[in-house]
Amino acid sequence: MLRIPSLLLASCTLVSLHVAPMSAAAQSSERETERSLERMAEQITAAAERMAARVEKHATLMADRFEREYERRSKADSKRRRSDSRNDRDDDWQQQVRSRIDTTVSFSADGTIDLSSLSGEIIVNGWSRSEAHIKASSDRTGLSLDISGSRITLEEERRGRNWSGNRNDDTRYEVSVPRGVRVVARTTSGEVTVKGTGGQVEASSTSGDVTVVDATRRVEATSVSGDATVRDVKGNVEASSVSGSVELENIEGDARAESTSGDITLTRLTSREVEASTTSGEVTYSGTMSNDGRYEFHSHSGNIELTVPSSTSARFSVETFSGELDSDFPITIQPGDRT
Repeated sequence: MLRIPSLLLASCTLVSLHVAPMSAAAQSSERETERSLERMAEQITAAAERMAARVEKHATLMADRFEREYERRSKADSKRRRSDSRNDRDDDWQQQVRSRIDTTVSFSADGTIDLSSLSGEIIVNGWSRSEAHIKASSDRTGLSLDISGSRITLEEERRGRNWSGNRNDDTRYEVSVPRGVRVVARTTSGEVTVKGTGGQVEASSTSGDVTVVDATRRVEATSVSGDATVRDVKGNVEASSVSGSVELENIEGDARAESTSGDITLTRLTSREVEASTTSGEVTYSGTMSNDGRYEFHSHSGNIELTVPSSTSARFSVETFSGELDSDFPITIQPGDRT
């Protein structure tokens, strides 16, 4: 077990593992020390930029949906004004403020289901049937459902001057889909849970936890303010949170985990490439290491603890501005290495 404990708040820590035959390290020098610190600063900056890009992408996507819905509603309202009185319009709005959907449709396992909510919980479960069951309700907004042979789209609408879009709107999606379906689920304020779908998953929330269990091929789990948890995946995983923890468990594929303010826990990973980065938090890794793999762990302020098989033969590169190295394995320092 390789452990870097008791780092100071202002410390910078980087652990890079290149699993390959032992080789002599570069000779020590003041210039190399400066370059190491510069690399750490660049890596922290790059991680922050990637996180900012994810947040911006999610915000832009939701803004585009809002704008399209606003334009659609504006056109519909203009048309209604030409034929109805103001009272008629108000009566029509009151009839539509509560929207509920409860339907089952035939659907192929190679299709895509796209779910968007302004404020509310999204729950998706996989089952063995060749059909999709959609149950959704919203107390303050309308719901738009579009069904085709290979795609189902469910989204929440902004309606009229009474639309508030806050967390008390009590919107909820419960969807069951054939295993293998690609799932896209996003909400501005609420939790997203996708379990047992056995396919590709993209799940995100601006304010809420995101959980994905039992998926394949590729998984993206993103939360701005909440935890991101991914388990039991055969495929590549990217998980991130700005203000929350990131947890990956039982992953067979490449993994990337990022957090600005939170811990990162990686358990039972079988991966050739792993990258974990947090600005303020701890990084914990437990898993196998491939002979031709690459593993990088970054923490600006926090411990890094690695639990690896005793048979691992690897070259470890450890850089710390203010911290310690504690290893249960014997470490051989090559001639010229910095201690």
